[in-house]
Amino acid sequence: MTSVRAWWNGNLQIYLGPPKALASVMMLISWEIWTERNARVFRNTAILSTVLISKIKAKMSLWAMAGAKYMSVVMPRE
Repeated sequence: MTSVRAWWNGNLQIYLGPPKALASVMMLISWEIWTERNARVFRNTAILSTVLISKIKAKMSLWAMAGAKYMSVVMPRE
């Protein structure tokens, strides 16, 4: 891909579910990676990638439980 925008649009076009569901997931993942990057750069702290993935999954679940209708498509409530 030539840019983040091209990557974003390319992923939205190949995903078979609702585009808003993928957009929500991509925004959440991007935000969590960005905040982890900031923690590493500015606070000199780091978490394991497995912990970051667990954190993302937990937030996805919380969004679904809070009623984010597109997120619940990706992460169904239990």
